Amino acid sequence: MRVDYDKREIVCSVGDLVHESTYRRIGVERGDGFRRMWIGQDIHSRRAEQRAGEDPKYRAEVHVVHRTTLAGWSITITGRIDGLSVDRDEQRVNIEEVKSIHFDLELEALYRSEKLQRHLYQLLLYAYFLSSQPDFTGFTFEPQLVLIDLVSGDTKIVDTEFDRDRVATTLDTSLAKLIEELETAAALRVAKRAFADTLHFPFDALRPGQEEMISAVARAVYQRDSLLISAPTGIGKTMAVLYPALRQSLKLGKKLFVLTSKTLQQDAAITALRLLNDGSFRVLRIRAKAKMCAHTEMICHEDFCPFAARYSEKMEKSGLLQHLVTSMSYFDPDITFELARDREVCPFEVSLELIEQADVIVCDYNYIFDPYVGLKAYQQENDYGDCVLVVDEAHNLVDRGRGYYSPELHEKSFDDITKHLMTRNCWVEGWEELLELLRAHFHELAQVLEGDVKQALCEPNRELFIDQRTEWERLVLAYIGWKIDNRIAEEDDPLIDFYFKLVKFTNLLAEDGDEFAHMVEKTQDGIKLKIFCKDPSRFLGKIFDSAHATVALSATLEPFDFYRKTLGFPEDRTAELSLPSPFPRDNRKIVVVSEVDTTYKRRADHYDRIATNVADIGDAGDGNFLALFPSYAFLREIAERLPPMRKHVMVQRTDMTDYERNAILDILRNRSQKGNLILAVSGGMYAEGIDYQGDMLAGVMVVGPALPQVSFEQELLKQYYDEQYGAGFEFAYLIPGMTRVVQSAGRVIRSETDIGVIALLCKRFTQETYTRYFPSDWYEESPRELVSRKPALDVRAFFDEKTIKPQLRLVF
Repeated sequence: MRVDYDKREIVCSVGDLVHESTYRRIGVERGDGFRRMWIGQDIHSRRAEQRAGEDPKYRAEVHVVHRTTLAGWSITITGRIDGLSVDRDEQRVNIEEVKSIHFDLELEALYRSEKLQRHLYQLLLYAYFLSSQPDFTGFTFEPQLVLIDLVSGDTKIVDTEFDRDRVATTLDTSLAKLIEELETAAALRVAKRAFADTLHFPFDALRPGQEEMISAVARAVYQRDSLLISAPTGIGKTMAVLYPALRQSLKLGKKLFVLTSKTLQQDAAITALRLLNDGSFRVLRIRAKAKMCAHTEMICHEDFCPFAARYSEKMEKSGLLQHLVTSMSYFDPDITFELARDREVCPFEVSLELIEQADVIVCDYNYIFDPYVGLKAYQQENDYGDCVLVVDEAHNLVDRGRGYYSPELHEKSFDDITKHLMTRNCWVEGWEELLELLRAHFHELAQVLEGDVKQALCEPNRELFIDQRTEWERLVLAYIGWKIDNRIAEEDDPLIDFYFKLVKFTNLLAEDGDEFAHMVEKTQDGIKLKIFCKDPSRFLGKIFDSAHATVALSATLEPFDFYRKTLGFPEDRTAELSLPSPFPRDNRKIVVVSEVDTTYKRRADHYDRIATNVADIGDAGDGNFLALFPSYAFLREIAERLPPMRKHVMVQRTDMTDYERNAILDILRNRSQKGNLILAVSGGMYAEGIDYQGDMLAGVMVVGPALPQVSFEQELLKQYYDEQYGAGFEFAYLIPGMTRVVQSAGRVIRSETDIGVIALLCKRFTQETYTRYFPSDWYEESPRELVSRKPALDVRAFFDEKTIKPQLRLVF
């Protein structure tokens, strides 16, 4: 729905009127469930073909527009009639609304439900719109609701009488209610606009760089532009971006989405928003579905979960949504969880209900960018025109974006399905044949993998996968019906899991473009097929292009050209802002150790020398030091060779539990005088995901440029970006690696009083290919200034010169 309050114009769909007061429905998929599956679309197509063969006057999917006025508003209502047959000789109009449902599971309940009345209301509105056109004066209208079984294809017809005056009265009532809600919203919008005019920056003074950020963000939102901001950690980016973005969003009546890749970034955003909020606007934080599940097992279906059963009815009776909206300005997920659990309704679904009521939504990237998780209520044909997007730590979105469009199918899942169904007394016809066909195709594609070749490009049969998708949907419908009948509740079901992966895979097979590669791989568990998205910019760019405005920020968002291209920001309306570090250069010591070589071919010859340097630099100052490595294998080699140290050494492992990770952080917080040395991997939680507050960290050592490991996929990226921009090595390896280096270095100096050391260990850090990505404030005239012949002595001398101990604190 689109509303122009100044012109008093409304453009809405029939669905906006028919479903205006309904709560969400919880099932295999939200919304109308199975009807949205591909099999539902297939049924609609078959019905259209059948009717067109019976009636030459029959037309499918007829668009209709109705215009009217009420209470000073101009209203345009759009809709699409599933089937229309006009007999002008007989002056008779037959209108069909087709609904595909699971007869065994849904038909009986439908006849007793309000949902049936909504379907009939939709059908009657179409009849009314046509009857209002001069061409249909005097015609008789015969509306029919056509119900088709998803499993058998059987059809049931529900006839309804068309009383034009009665429908007109009902429509006026619906529109009057809609206008009342919009005028209430308009009054609230005026109040929020007035609040925005009085909203002031919550601190007495601005830090260096914040004024430039505030002006640039306000201008971008006002002018409907995109803005890329690269500014160092500790400068106060979060508040300097959210303050103007919030002001402008409230003034313009837009929703502000704050999108993050990590929970800690959400904490920072919520802290900033609380400082700005006196209760005049509403903030919603969306927590992951698994963490908001109140049931013993996460089975999102009304027949299996008491918190999903009769959800709409319980929400209506409890008044929970109204209670939350009228009593809170921050929809805390913990409070939402407790209140929803108390009323036995799904906490996660309740949090999604609150989207419409919130002015600011703080959530993970997934809820906007993932095509299967995204908030469909705010994704009407990829239109985010009512949204302002703030993308925090936007450098993380490149890999995340690739992952959204890189589905995989594993042959091992065929065996899992076989084992699963063999233990069930369930007659699901045809699954063995389907798996045999798929397995045969997998092995046919894998014939290119000869000898030691583990991965190769391939061309999957699209038609085969389309057929498989349709057949598996029929099978899944029957299977779910059997599970419901037998009250079998399982959180993990290999058949359902495989089906959804098959749907994603098949959907993306239909995408053409050089940015996709189809791969076959030989693994220990069998053959794997993967669609590898080398460049997600086409898909991410559609979102940025449709959003009212986007602000992307990070301490490492340069070179801007790289992120503008890989993320798909619109060329004609994207501005850039780069800010240097405002912190005293004398408080930071950067040393480059050029005597070691960390390249893959030479690193083994330098393990002992690297270990000695890491130990010597770590012991050169009190406090905690962090040493970061390109891989766990490299890390382990150095850990085994470390000489005895004064510091306690802790090593990150791939299998660490949450308890172990948090225990290390507790040890760092309770810093001993000698301190600790953490050996960890670049790009991991200790390198990017932790805020080292207070005196938790005195120095960081980055061992090697942290380039992505050479692999089949990285080489495909290199080839692709060579062809696109002539910058394959830079885009695939160099920039991602140096981004990690700069991110890691930013762990140390986070305020004007922080003192610390950054050590870069590898001769490549003296080469222009790499040093051109150093921040300009790291040196005065040349990166060669940073090279140290005696790094440990230089580090010790630096700390000896300081009269205060190393100290760090986090600034939001």
